[in-house]
Amino acid sequence: MTDNRSIGVFDSGLGGLTVLAALRKKFPQESMVYLGDTARLPYGTKSPETVIKYALANAKALMQQAELKLLVVACNTATAHALPALLAALPIPVIGVIEPGALEVVSNPKIKSVAVLATAGTTESKAYEIALRKHGFAGPIYSQACPLWVPLVEEGLVTGPIAESIAKYYLNQLPAVPDAVVLGCTHYPLLLPVLRKMLSQETIWIDSGHATANRAPSFAEATAGTAVHYFVTDAPKKFQELSSLFLGTPVLDAQVQLIDVGVVS
Repeated sequence: MTDNRSIGVFDSGLGGLTVLAALRKKFPQESMVYLGDTARLPYGTKSPETVIKYALANAKALMQQAELKLLVVACNTATAHALPALLAALPIPVIGVIEPGALEVVSNPKIKSVAVLATAGTTESKAYEIALRKHGFAGPIYSQACPLWVPLVEEGLVTGPIAESIAKYYLNQLPAVPDAVVLGCTHYPLLLPVLRKMLSQETIWIDSGHATANRAPSFAEATAGTAVHYFVTDAPKKFQELSSLFLGTPVLDAQVQLIDVGVVS
């Protein structure tokens, strides 16, 4: 039996493309739709109530564009604040990026301490600490907000002295060198070549996007094609130009559609 419904993915902007890329690698036969809420990024500085409204609006918009069998919240801040509301509101499975990242940590016996690098919104929610403790992680957890990293990546400044200086500024605030670092924002993997230079060579780096794809449920095989459709709420040209940073290959102009998702009240 086949299931030709699509997998939906949304993020505040471009960062969720790292999750999309990981999902496409795991599910090459699936069609997917992606929404970047580029008009309202970043989510990490918004209130929980606002993020919930945005997340519900994004979900509604994606379900209007395609029939979905799974929604992936490819934004750590939206996962931290809005996942319960999405699970309650939608008739399909919904997964976020925090629980999979936490499970990657606890499944590795070598990890006795961990740093969580995230946006201010994710850090203040303590969502990773809650998930890690729930799954039995007993070691120290160092949470560090890195609010400048999202705009840095969105500007394409992922290498060079500016990226190195801003990366060092936040990493120097960690109280100790951890065994592992969770990249608690889907933009942050693009800074990994810079970040690796600044901590121990033994440091284990956990990409929450790859962790999410690894733990996503499998489905009956689809046969309707493997197309990906991209939707943004602002600046489609910029999205198209920067997409190759996240995906490794460019997104064509014709694949990106501008839409207005509004807000669910």
